[in-house]
Amino acid sequence: MALGGKPSLASGQLMVAGESVPLRRDRWAFSRQGRALRFEVAGRAYRYYATSRRHRHRALAREGVEIVTHRPRRGEGKSATVSVRGPADATDVALAVLLCGVNTRNLTPGGAVRTFFYRVFPFL
Repeated sequence: MALGGKPSLASGQLMVAGESVPLRRDRWAFSRQGRALRFEVAGRAYRYYATSRRHRHRALAREGVEIVTHRPRRGEGKSATVSVRGPADATDVALAVLLCGVNTRNLTPGGAVRTFFYRVFPFL
């Protein structure tokens, strides 16, 4: 579990229909697109990436579909706004909502630095 009690990407696993889905990302990339989480489900390649510098704005994309999620600020409830562009199906929406509940700070360069310091100095 990461800061705030959410699951994190560190040694995370994704299971879909009983099958393990390998997760890939370039930890050393500087851009948000370069740091995107990449995986494949049902023969479709997905990217999950930060759409802004803040850790609350994310998007799940595959060819022809983009699902943007936005979580409100802390203290405003456990809700999210989901916007769909393109012909998304139930699998696409389910993956986007699932990933919205994961601590994905390290998908942004600034969040990666912050995560590093929390791991090295857990008393901060």
